[in-house]
Amino acid sequence: MNAKTLVEMLSRLQSLIAEGSLEIKVGDNFITISRDEVIADISSPEEITKLAKALKESMKSDITKTVKSIPDVMRLIAEVGEELSEERKTLIIKYRGRDVVIMGFKANPGILGMNNVEIKDKLGLMKLLSALL
Repeated sequence: MNAKTLVEMLSRLQSLIAEGSLEIKVGDNFITISRDEVIADISSPEEITKLAKALKESMKSDITKTVKSIPDVMRLIAEVGEELSEERKTLIIKYRGRDVVIMGFKANPGILGMNNVEIKDKLGLMKLLSALL
C-alpha cells in the first residue's frame, strides 16, 4: 500500500457519505470523516500504536515497511498531501485537540517546500511523531 492507494481508499469511503459525517472512536482518539474532509484527533498515541502493531502483521504493507523514522513520515505526509489535493480532499491531523498538520486541498503550504501540506504546530507534530514511532 502506498500513499496513492491510501488516498483512493479514503476517497471511496468518503464517496459513501451523502450528508453529515462518520465518527470513529479508538480509545480517546477520534476520526471524523465527511464528504471532503477527514479530521484525526489523536489524544492517546499509545492506543494508536497498539492498534497499528496489531494490524501490522496482517497488513504487511509498503507503508509499515518503509516508515521507520521522522524523515520517512515527512515524505509520506508530502505524498499524501499531493494525492489529497488532486482529489480535492483535506486531511487534518490534531494532537490533543490542536491542529498540527493540514494536508491536501485546504492546506496553505509554508516555506518547508512541501506543497499541499501546512504544518500548524511543529513542536506538536514532533511530539506526536515521537510518540508514534
